Amino acid sequence: MYEGLSTAVLTAFYQLHEEGLIYRGSYMVNWCPASQSAVSDLEVENKEVDGHLWHFRYPLVGEDGELEVATTRPETMLGDAAVAVNPNDDRYKHLIGKMLWLPIANREIPIIGDEFVDMEFGTGCVKVTPAHDPNDF
Repeated sequence: MYEGLSTAVLTAFYQLHEEGLIYRGSYMVNWCPASQSAVSDLEVENKEVDGHLWHFRYPLVGEDGELEVATTRPETMLGDAAVAVNPNDDRYKHLIGKMLWLPIANREIPIIGDEFVDMEFGTGCVKVTPAHDPNDF
């Protein structure tokens, strides 16, 4: 970007922050296709809808096997930072600390343990894409 414009934007944000008109916090920003604008999760009305689970297989690095992940958000796959499994899940707890090959992104990501993962939903494996779910905070 043009340096002068970048400086103007940074100066404006700094000034607005100093005046207490904006703040930095933990909240989600959503893209609204209707208004073609970004809106905070504080500004949206949530409603449950029936969705679809997409299943992807992430190959294990350095050994045979794979981990199947079910997700409603396949488009966020390029930003995946890890795959989480519940450490109490006998199917997967032996994999915690190992690495997976992230399909289409050509990079490795870790398998982590987190009791937040619902062992009964989908495959029991959750892709972790930072800042795409309130639970990330």
